[in-house]
Order: sequence, then structure tokens, then C-alpha cells
Amino acid sequence: MGRGQPGIRPRAAPKARLRTVGYARSPVRPRPSQTRSPASVCSGCLGKTALLDLPGASGVLLIPHLSFSNVSRSGAPSLPGAGAPGHLAEGAVRPRWASGRLTQALKASAPHRTLRFGVNSAKVVGRRGLDQFSQRNLILAKPRLSQRNRKQPRSRLPRDCGPLVLMVGLLLRTCELTAAGALQPNILLIMADDLGIGDLGCYGNSTLRTPHIDRLAEEGVRLTQHLAAAPLCTPSRAAFLTGRHSFRSGMDASDGYRALQWNGGSGGLPENETTFARILQQQGYATGLIGKWHQGVNCESRVDHCHHPLNHGFDYFYGMPFTLVNDCHPDRPPEVDAATRAKLWRYTQMLALGMLTVAASKACGLISVSWKAVTGAAGLVFLFFASWYASFGFVRRWNCILMRNHDVTEQPMVLERTASLMLKEAVSYIERNKHGPFLLFVSLLHVHIPLVTTKEFLGESQHGLYGDNVEEMDWLVGEILNAVEENGLKNTTFTYFTSDHGGHLEARDEHSQLGGWNGIYRGGKGMGGWEGGIRVPGIFRWPGLLPAGRVIHEPTSLMDVFPTVVQLAGGQVPQDRVIDGRSLVPLLQGAAEHSEHEFLFHYCGKHLHAARWHDKDSGRLWKVHYMTPRFHPEGAGACYGQGVCPCSGEGVTQHNPPLLFELSRDPSEARPLTPGSEPLYHAVVARVGQAVEEHRETLSPVPPQFSLSNILWKPWLQPCCGIFPFCSCTQDEDHRET
Repeated sequence: MGRGQPGIRPRAAPKARLRTVGYARSPVRPRPSQTRSPASVCSGCLGKTALLDLPGASGVLLIPHLSFSNVSRSGAPSLPGAGAPGHLAEGAVRPRWASGRLTQALKASAPHRTLRFGVNSAKVVGRRGLDQFSQRNLILAKPRLSQRNRKQPRSRLPRDCGPLVLMVGLLLRTCELTAAGALQPNILLIMADDLGIGDLGCYGNSTLRTPHIDRLAEEGVRLTQHLAAAPLCTPSRAAFLTGRHSFRSGMDASDGYRALQWNGGSGGLPENETTFARILQQQGYATGLIGKWHQGVNCESRVDHCHHPLNHGFDYFYGMPFTLVNDCHPDRPPEVDAATRAKLWRYTQMLALGMLTVAASKACGLISVSWKAVTGAAGLVFLFFASWYASFGFVRRWNCILMRNHDVTEQPMVLERTASLMLKEAVSYIERNKHGPFLLFVSLLHVHIPLVTTKEFLGESQHGLYGDNVEEMDWLVGEILNAVEENGLKNTTFTYFTSDHGGHLEARDEHSQLGGWNGIYRGGKGMGGWEGGIRVPGIFRWPGLLPAGRVIHEPTSLMDVFPTVVQLAGGQVPQDRVIDGRSLVPLLQGAAEHSEHEFLFHYCGKHLHAARWHDKDSGRLWKVHYMTPRFHPEGAGACYGQGVCPCSGEGVTQHNPPLLFELSRDPSEARPLTPGSEPLYHAVVARVGQAVEEHRETLSPVPPQFSLSNILWKPWLQPCCGIFPFCSCTQDEDHRET
């Protein structure tokens, strides 16, 4: 610390060093600010008041809503280990925000007084008393005096406090602006698309090379029972963004379409839904999304952007408003609504054949109809063909586009360079916002079909094109993590990696498997109940604040990320709606032994397929299946030939009584329990059934976003660069947002 101020004669004291002596609750919340401090924060102390001790002082330093980064001599914050949470390690230096004139003033006054100050209040209180004073005013009262000064009148301030009062009063406004920033880490969220949990080395794969993601797990916390809220991308991502089941916002299927099909549809994430990006934006964060969105674009016009990322809390977007599909590749078979497209093509062929027959019969005099009638009927057939071919015939042009904010930059996108563009955008965003704090959601296009892979990675893996794509994805993650480290942000960045759901088992061609591997878990993408469809990687890193190499086996959900990052940013989750996620901060730091989830409910569309119960008293983990998909062919592990398994109808088996598994002993769900094999069968089924009924009481009807009217392609809603329908553009690769 600095020397005492001129005119102040402080008593000789040992070298000052801040030491945490405890925490106290504070009702005061810091206001968001654009002024930031590089200091990180012990997230387990969020929402508390730190009490810091100055050696030689007669009191404690109290900072409401500040939890100090335990900054070591190397500059890296260190998580409280053997000591109580939040205590500075021996040899730790003062937090970086406590610097300059304020530090000097504190040292000068340390032998006589203890200063309590905060974002909205400032107090000086002795160890024997706690007095509250007016907001934003510095008042010294009831100081614990040394023996030398004990005879001084208590109503008078010591002479050497005057400069301190003046100085801290002047600096208090600055403290108010910077204190909130000291709490807020940068937040980097990385989500893969269709990645199986068994595709990563840190989850047991020994034949695919994923060194960068594996290193992330080694340096952080790995969850083994991390669960998607839905088994398909649109509903899973809606739940991830909002912290609540997707059917609560209408972003899941009733019985028809299970995901958005067009950029030109009117369905999407409703405007009244609150994403974590919106809350962090209100907390002063820069908020960016790079990559896949797939939550809709427009509602009523091409420019209203009601579902766009910029209308949901992100202040920068670069990527695909839709998702990669086979239609994006000129040489791949159609994927978007392929069954409907095939039917329409057959109907068109039949009508065209009928019209040719009528025309030939008229020409040969076999029927007595006017040529005007024949021409009119032919025109109707053409209109029918044009009505569907205008959308299905140009899927690549309508859906496979890139946008920067509200502007279309590539239409159609050039797949071969998309990965490099996404990487450059992510790195550029980190560099532009390194003085942060920032939220960056990198929503990777890998490893969704058509598995576009650059030539540097083609043929390099042991698992064909899919393996090549996984290894390229790992390299992309590594480059993003390198950008974080090269900008000096590793220790102040909360990093998370996951996938939106399980691997796509039905994705295959005549040569190889094109979807992911879900390890020992049964089922895959599209299956809402089986573990393989919903169990995903979950890796968190925050050096020094999360224990490196820790593995957690508690049930957690992608929906938990919402309240977790909101808490880290100093915000509040919405109180006017049901939030299904629970903050992971206590669990990640080791302050809590168990997840807050006693029950988790697994849906396929609007249909409840399964529910799990974590009996924390016994440690047993139960799972009850009410419906399961019928695999095709019989005995297979997926619905081959159908794209994904259905959620209802003839494609599922309803179980009464339900299937029961104990996941703690049978994670592969291979041995269903019966009343004969499990004495607790009826008790468990009844307890889970009761929880299901309580859960259903929280449901309420909402407008369906996947209705036919919302799903259909509408030309007046189609994003377009140029004059519709002549939409075509190619961006400059070297363009950079400034």
C-alpha cells in the first residue's frame, strides 16, 4: 500500500494487508455500470458483504455486495481451499480495485479507524458496534479508540480523520461506479450442435482426438449427469436461453413440427420471454452471439425482427439465423420437411400426367372439352407446383444464409469458409470487448450434418467424416480459448462447454455413420426420455475460483445455466414466471453437496416421456418412463429411415405400469425393475407420480410457435439481401465490425 497522506501522522503499524474475517448479508445491490475493473470475484460470495481486516486497525472493512478475487502474487485469483469460503490465502495481495489514493488513505487511517464503505453506503464502525448511516455519505461514529486516544470526547472526530473523510467522500462516487464491475466475470458459453457425450476424450472416448476440450475439463469442473431440456435443437436452445422448459413459451411441438423449418416462418422465441442475454445486458455487459440461432427471425414483416437475437438481449450477432441442413450442400439429399416435399412432388407429377392425358385426348378428339378449360386446368396445376416449389425448390437460398446484426451478408452462404468466418468473428469480439465484461455465446455449427469440414481435417480421424468434423470442432474451441488467454482474460472468464442434445443416431449414409456416439447411454437425438438423447457434456472453467479437475455426478440441466450466469453478473432471475433452472454456483464451488433438483422432467414435444427422482437421503437415482419410442427395425437402437423417432402416436409405446430404472446402478437403462426385483417399485412410482402432478400444476397454455400457420414459409418474411426474390450476395471475408 502507499504511504500516508501529507499532514497525517499515522502510528507505526505492520505492513498492511487485507484479510477477510467474515461475511454479512447486505440488502444493497450494486448498480450496473459501464466502468469495469479487471478484478474477478469469488462467486460463492455473491450477494454478501465482505468484512476485511486491516492489521493494526480497530475495526473491519465492510464492502456490501463485494466478494474479493483472491489475487495471488502471480495475478491469478485463487479459490478458497482449506479455509472458509472467500478467505484470502496466506500471502495474497490486496484486490486490484483497492488501489491508488483510496489505498493510501486506508493505510493512513488503519491504526485508528476501520472504514466501512460500499456501493450505496459508507460507514465506519468499531468491532463492538454496527451503526448504519445515510446513503452515499461517509460518517465516522463510535470508533474504537486506542488507549492513547481513549480520553478524547467520543462526539469529536480525531484530527487525523479529516483528510480521510474528505478523500473517501470524493472517491465514493468512483467506488460506486466500479464496485459492480469488480463482481462481474466475462462469460463465454460454447455450445456444439448434435455432439454425442461419448465423442469427447474427457467422457471416455479413446479414438477421437479432442485435446482442447479435454484440457478445459482438466482445468475446470466436469458434470457427468448434465441434461438437455429437450432432444431437438430449437426447443433445447429455447430452454437454455430462458431457463425454463420450452413448452412454457410455446417453443415445442404439440403433435406436428418439432423445430422451426424456415427463416421465412413467423414462429419463434416470443418477445415477452427473458433470456440471460437480456438480463446481462441490463447489468452492463456487452452481449454477443456468434453462430447458430434457430429461434426465428420475423413476425409480420421482413424488417420487424421480432424473434431476432438483437431483440432478445444480444447487442451483436453474426451467424446463421437458421441451422445447417443437408439442403445447404448442393450435393446432399434434401432434409427440410423431406417427407412433405416428396408427397408434393408426387402430387404434382400425378396432376401433370393427368393434364397431359386430357390434352392428348382433346387433341385426338376423344373428349369434348374446350381448349380454354384445358388451359385453365393446366394453369391451376402450374400454380400448385409454383406454390410449393418457390419454397422447397430454393431451400439453400432461403435458409442457408449469414447475417451480421440485421443485415444479410451471404445468401446463400459458402460452406467451405463458414468455419473460418465464425472463428474470426469470435476472436474479434473477444478482442474488441476485452476491457469487458462481456457475454459471448458461441453457438457452433459443428457437428450437425452435412458435416462441412475443411481440407486440413479431412481424412485425419479414425471415424470418417463425422470424426473429422469433431476434431475440427475441438480445434475451433482451442482457438477461441487461446484468444481468451492471449488477451489476458483466462482468469477473469467463466467458460462453459456443452451440446444442445445427444448425437444423431439416424444420420448415416451407405458408407458410414454421420451422427454422434452417445457412449453407454441408450437412444439419441429426438428421444426425450432415453439418456442418449438428453445427456450432454457439461464443462465449466474459472481458474482459481472453480476447483480444477473436479467431477460432479449430480443431476443438472442446461436450464441451470440461465440462473447461474445471471447470479454471476449480479442480476436477478425474473420473479413473474416459472424458472425451471437452478443456480449451479454452490455446486460448482463445492459449497453444496447436492444439486437443487430433486426431480427433473423429460419431454418429447408436449408429451412427458420420463421423470427422474434423486433421492438425496439414500443417494439412489430413479427414472420412470411413461412412453418410449418404437425403434425401427425392431431390435435396433434408433428409428432408422425416419429421421428421428416420433414423440407420440403409433411410433411410441405407452407403459402402464411405467418402466422403472435405477440410474445409479444401471445408467445404460438396460435392466427395467419390477415389483418382484425391487421392493420399492410401487413407492418410487407413486412418489414420482405425485411430483409429476405437482409439476403439471405449474403449466399454463401459451400460443404455439410451431403451429402450421407459424411454420409455413411466407415470402414477405424472408430475410433477403437485394430485391426479393433475387436475393444474392457474398460478403467480403476481411470485413470487420468496428
